[in-house]
Amino acid sequence: MKKKIPLKKILLILAGIVVLTLLALFALRNTLLNRVAASKTKALSERLGARITYADIGFDGLWTVRVDGFSVVPPDNDTLMQVEKVTIAIRPLSLLRLRLRFGDVSVGKPLISLHRTGTKSNYLFLLDKRKTENTDSTRSGQGATDYAARVSGLFRAFFGYTPSSVEITDFTVAARINNHHFSFSFPELRIRENYFKTLATVTDDSLSTRWQIAGILNPASQEAAISVKKTDSLPVQIPYIHARWKTLIAFDSISMRVNFSRPDDSTASIDGNAVIHCARLNNPRISPDDVTLEQSKVIYRLNFGQRSIELDSSSIFSFNRVAFHPYIRYDAAPEKKLTIRVNEPEFGAQDFFSSLPNGLFPNLEGIRVKGSLGFHLNFEYAVNQPDSLIFDAGLTSKGFSVQQFGKTNFTFINEPFLYTAYEKGQAVRQFMVGPENPDFRTIDRIPASLKNAIMTSEDGAFYFHNGFIPEALRASIITNIKQKRFARGGSTISMQLVKNVFLTRNKIITRKLEEMLITWLIESQRLVSKDRMFEVYLNIIETGPMVYGVNEAARFYFSKDVSKLTLAESIYLASIVPKPKWFRYSFDENGNLREHLQSYYELVSGKMLRKEWITQDDYDNLLPQIELKGPARDMVLPVDSIPAEEEADPDFI
Repeated sequence: MKKKIPLKKILLILAGIVVLTLLALFALRNTLLNRVAASKTKALSERLGARITYADIGFDGLWTVRVDGFSVVPPDNDTLMQVEKVTIAIRPLSLLRLRLRFGDVSVGKPLISLHRTGTKSNYLFLLDKRKTENTDSTRSGQGATDYAARVSGLFRAFFGYTPSSVEITDFTVAARINNHHFSFSFPELRIRENYFKTLATVTDDSLSTRWQIAGILNPASQEAAISVKKTDSLPVQIPYIHARWKTLIAFDSISMRVNFSRPDDSTASIDGNAVIHCARLNNPRISPDDVTLEQSKVIYRLNFGQRSIELDSSSIFSFNRVAFHPYIRYDAAPEKKLTIRVNEPEFGAQDFFSSLPNGLFPNLEGIRVKGSLGFHLNFEYAVNQPDSLIFDAGLTSKGFSVQQFGKTNFTFINEPFLYTAYEKGQAVRQFMVGPENPDFRTIDRIPASLKNAIMTSEDGAFYFHNGFIPEALRASIITNIKQKRFARGGSTISMQLVKNVFLTRNKIITRKLEEMLITWLIESQRLVSKDRMFEVYLNIIETGPMVYGVNEAARFYFSKDVSKLTLAESIYLASIVPKPKWFRYSFDENGNLREHLQSYYELVSGKMLRKEWITQDDYDNLLPQIELKGPARDMVLPVDSIPAEEEADPDFI
């Protein structure tokens, strides 16, 4: 019978083996580290297409890795990154859990140099070579992204590798992009007990400013926060933005916080806020002047499902003295769908107008009002069913009235006034809208056939709506989505009048919003009667090359007074109101109206018949035929196509 080996002896032998193994590993750790580092560096270099090197690597003490002379050099280009020295302390217990964790990290003199001249740069290769890796944890179903898992993975990676403490000395990011130079310099950046604070010197070409940066990184609570504020009279100004996109972004201070949580395996949430003081924005596509906002604040909650992203309705977006609670949701399945809802039943009217950013709505600056306003928006769009789009929006009032106009008194158009016509943003002509202009015609001197034809073409419900036609706006959104461009505006005659009389011709993003606010004020407060609005509109609309108003149009095309127009001539003038320079392309080589206008005649006259604006005899006897007798006759060009540069702009641009 074989003698049994005591358990104690077995354990001692195993312990000895472990100890010997650990001793061997300890003795060979530098060799093993160098082999692993060389292998990983080679693989990363091949993947990125850049030369990644280090002068030396090894252990300092038991668990601290030191790297000297690290650098990243793109092929045939300047060095992208270099670091004099890095030391990283590894938490040994994390190795037992197979999840690497870091203790103290020290980085000495890191330098990132970004260079670009034309298409040649030392950093764009990173974008070209970058590959996204999709793991099972971020995929669901047939290759669909699991949003909750993806966000969870990002935060887990960020907080999972956050060291206990970090000390970075002489950190510089310098960029030379074409003829512009900017840099960030941090003499010292320390993270201690989840908190950091530092001063940064920021240069943008010849401008130099100092920022104070502070924040929190707390892996235990999954919370991160950062604040940036000025240290002297100069505001914080984001470098290079103006040089690249002609945009100035500046502020006195900004603070942001995010907190991540994952209630269960199928959901994730981010709670956060952002506050910005004394913000200043300048971009010619937004406003020709500086746009300033004293204070804006966002408190938000983002909810992530497996196939959805949601901005919770508890979120608050406030600017100055007004706050809104938007709800936004994107569903990727079972169909791609976007939902936006806002419902603010009542808020102070003066608070609203006083809170509008200065420089964004110049005509409304300084306006004094009383009462309250309400706003609602319901927007639903299914990508695969654009025609089912839901759009409903409206501004309501309670006890609202204008006490004092600001920069612009919107009632001035009730009296004769000097109108300035623009073309391509440049003033080209001025004329009086009133009796002293020989071409001015009062509403009663303009034939009903022309008024009705123009309303049929442009805004058939003009006398019955309050400035807006929700269904027309909905139809324009659907058309623009389908054509993937601004192809249709949905503007009423009221909105077109406001655009032409009160607004500049700068094609800026916010012009449509100002147009809608002014239209609402004029219509809701009855500042101008419908007849006067239509009268002004008919006397200022562009109807040809340097031709404005319907009487000038009658003389230009038919050599007669507007009161003498026939039904056929009226419908023709209505056809060119949206595109006044296209008249030259309305005729074929024989001087006959082209086919598309013949169908236009049928459409417009049919609508006029149904509204009883013309008789059945008028409809039956109408022929899409006109004879040019005025100066336009000599300008007609029989062509088959319309030059792209002469295509009409949508009325909302």
